[in-house]
Amino acid sequence: MSGYAAGSHYQNGGGGSNQLCLHDEPQWGNVPDTGNDTSWPPSGWLYGIKYRNNEGSSTYDKPAPCAVCYVSQRTASLVIPARTSCPVDWTLEYTGYLMSEESLSLNETIRHCTDYICVDDAPEAAAAGSANPDQAFIFSVKVGCGSLPCSKYHDGWEVACIVCTK
Repeated sequence: MSGYAAGSHYQNGGGGSNQLCLHDEPQWGNVPDTGNDTSWPPSGWLYGIKYRNNEGSSTYDKPAPCAVCYVSQRTASLVIPARTSCPVDWTLEYTGYLMSEESLSLNETIRHCTDYICVDDAPEAAAAGSANPDQAFIFSVKVGCGSLPCSKYHDGWEVACIVCTK
C-alpha cells in the first residue's frame, strides 16, 4: 500500500503520538460532513507531513509519501537505529535515516512527540495539496552525546537506520 504520510499539527499538543500512512484512495464511513470546523487547537486533526531535512535536499519542505511493506515469506520486521547492516540471518529491506516530528513547537509552549520512523535514504516527494504549507513536519534525528558515549555517538550527527525482515 502506498499513500500520504500524515500526523498532528506541529503546534498541537493533542492528537496521536505516531505518524500514519493514509491510503492514496480514501474510503469514508457514514459520517456527516461538519463543514470547515476551524476550532483551535485542532486536536485530533490529521495533516500531511512535509520533510524538514537538509535545506539543500530535493525533498526539503515537500510532502512525504509513505508505503506499508509486506513480505509474505517473512514473519518479523525490525527497524534498527544507528545501524547500516542487519543481524546474521536477517534480510535488509532498506537503509535510511531516523526522522520524527519536532518535539517542541516554535512558540516553545506545546510539546508534541511522535514515534521515530526510518525514512529511506533516497526519499521521494508526494503530490502536493493546496492547504496551509505549515502543518506537520518530520525532521532528521541527530545525536546528542554525553550520556551516550561521544566516542561512538558523534554529537550532531544524523542517525542512520535500517529495516530488516526475517
